[in-house]
Amino acid sequence: MKNKNISKFVSSLIYILLGLALVLKPTMVEDAFCYLLAAAAIILGVIKLISYMATKVETRIAEDTNGFAIGISLILLGLFVLMKSTMFILLVPFVLGFMITFKGIEGMQNVLNLKKFGFGYRKGVMAVSAVITIFGIVVMVNPFSTMKILLVMLGIGLLASGVFDLVADIIFTKTLRKEVKETTLHP
Repeated sequence: MKNKNISKFVSSLIYILLGLALVLKPTMVEDAFCYLLAAAAIILGVIKLISYMATKVETRIAEDTNGFAIGISLILLGLFVLMKSTMFILLVPFVLGFMITFKGIEGMQNVLNLKKFGFGYRKGVMAVSAVITIFGIVVMVNPFSTMKILLVMLGIGLLASGVFDLVADIIFTKTLRKEVKETTLHP
């Protein structure tokens, strides 16, 4: 029981610290994410290359493995992320913004298609789809600011969750101890 409480306390503390880091230093978190991703890509690339070299030529041909190409590509990706971390971070919200824009336009298309089939014009769905499209375009046009806002919002959520969990765990533990104490004194 004590280990479980310590584990809950530590996980709440991690949420709080990560939340504070995201709120106070979102750029630092972006950099750490890039370094971790780059390291993972390079390590996986090296593993693929070693695996490729350890495989017999006959097996490589028979199984049509492309470990060499994947290994080199992953190493290059890792180096690219290391050297161009800002550009990489900008690509993430841009791609998400593009996907949001696409879904908004798709929603408008669906409303127009339904109207052509005689199902009526859905103004509410069209308005929501237009707002989604505009939001996606804003994210694509200004990806760096939206990424920082996204990280800060995520940080606020983690911070609130960590604090709430910590308070709830403390209250629960005190209540449980009180109940156990009363049960032991008055069986």
